[in-house]
Amino acid sequence: MIPGALLDFLEGRGSFAVAGTRDANLVPHVHYVSGWLVEPDRQTIRCLINRAYLDGLFGSLEDNGQFCLTVEQIGTHETYQFKGMYVGSADLTDADLAAHHRASQKFAKALSLFVGYPEPVGRSFIRRPDVIVRFAVREVFVQTPGPVAGRRIFPSEEP
Repeated sequence: MIPGALLDFLEGRGSFAVAGTRDANLVPHVHYVSGWLVEPDRQTIRCLINRAYLDGLFGSLEDNGQFCLTVEQIGTHETYQFKGMYVGSADLTDADLAAHHRASQKFAKALSLFVGYPEPVGRSFIRRPDVIVRFAVREVFVQTPGPVAGRRIFPSEEP
């Protein structure tokens, strides 16, 4: 299960996300995320992705099933990467649309505060999702710039 502090980050402070996959030839593919939602089991994350960012997604998932989600809080640069295995796709639900709305609101607020963009402009960058990718989190790494960047924090590296 994803620890409570990381759940708090995902649900409260994270304001931008990008997903990554790699194909059988180890070619990376980037997929911008329109929102995310942790399922009740606290191990599975639903990633909301617009069709414009599907290039290489399902081919890579068929090749190896590996998926990662990197979420940042714009401003502080607090960032975590969640790695795991694809467990399936799903139909878009009302809860997913609410997660998309929250993500676009947080992103727009951050752009307004730090860059000066009007919030409607910021919201327009986060496209409505068309596809839900579900993955089971296996490990989490700190990606916040600094001395602990790259350290695995879940499961803990401590003995």
